[in-house]
Amino acid sequence: MKVQLENITLSYGDATAVDSLSIDIENGESLVLLGKSGCGKTSTMRCVAGLETPTGGRIVIGDTVVFDSERGINVAPNKRNVGMVFQSYAVWPHRTIRQNVAFPLQQQKLPKDQIRERVAEVLDLVGLTEFADRGASLLSGGQMQRVALARSLVMRPSVLLLDEPLSNLDARLRDRLRVELREIQQRLNLTCVYVTHDQSEALALADRIALMQGGRIVQTDRPERIYDTPSSASIADFLGVSNIFPCTEITSGAGAVLGLTGHEVEVRAEYDAGAPADPSVCIRPEDIRLSEEPSTDGVNNWPGRVEVVSFQGSYVRYRVSLKGGPELDAIVPRRGRELLRPGASVWAAADPAAVQVLPSEVPA
Repeated sequence: MKVQLENITLSYGDATAVDSLSIDIENGESLVLLGKSGCGKTSTMRCVAGLETPTGGRIVIGDTVVFDSERGINVAPNKRNVGMVFQSYAVWPHRTIRQNVAFPLQQQKLPKDQIRERVAEVLDLVGLTEFADRGASLLSGGQMQRVALARSLVMRPSVLLLDEPLSNLDARLRDRLRVELREIQQRLNLTCVYVTHDQSEALALADRIALMQGGRIVQTDRPERIYDTPSSASIADFLGVSNIFPCTEITSGAGAVLGLTGHEVEVRAEYDAGAPADPSVCIRPEDIRLSEEPSTDGVNNWPGRVEVVSFQGSYVRYRVSLKGGPELDAIVPRRGRELLRPGASVWAAADPAAVQVLPSEVPA
């Protein structure tokens, strides 16, 4: 079901948590609200759920206006037909999985055979059928999260809201449940709003990412577009681009040359327009090549020294200090290569097409 947020503002006294935020979420779309703690993403989701009352704006779920500050409309949370999965599981330990999942339907006083059918259906969906009669106190963290998800899905919500539901789980379990959540969302064609500060989680779960800063959405796009073309250096930094350096433009045009502020190093980049105001050079670690000799084209080749080596299994992460320049992070696929050692002399290189020149912040 489609969700529309129009100029949503949420203030607490002089503090503004959500600032004139507008976005349309399409039917069956998974939208991820991504940002640092305090950026307003959870507050935005709670406004959709009806757990927070916005200071102003309008919210529409499907064809129903659930909030309109001008018309005085504010539909109660239990009347909005939204499901919520929280960071804390809120699973009753003294009840079985089946009893936990059935509880909201019992509150609706549905017939017992209908409750039994719907609970069985959703337990099968989340892979808990064989554990249906197990006490919740005996569950692992991953199983409890599935119970919380099943309890929301059994209500057949128009919209599912998820507030960092995987943050309490270990890394391997998080990775597995991301895939399972995505599979369920796509299979049910369910409209989802997912809140997280984890960029890997956002990329894995989203049809579209809305990146938030200071109560505003500063960039909205498909995951691959957000990853490839962040609109500011601060967004690139949040998305894991560790090689970000303030710069000044020396020459402009398709083969622009930029000087890194406070260093002797120059960088070539490809872009049509001139550099933005207050620019920064941004190069992803995976776009840095390391070799014992300079590349033959002589473009963006910098001599340096390996300072740190971090073996990561399928790849190796290096920290390299450049001669007359800053330190660079480089991620190099292992592919049977011998690891470079700390102190080794190397040449770092980057294709000019992989160099992004971005403003420090998205203009307000």
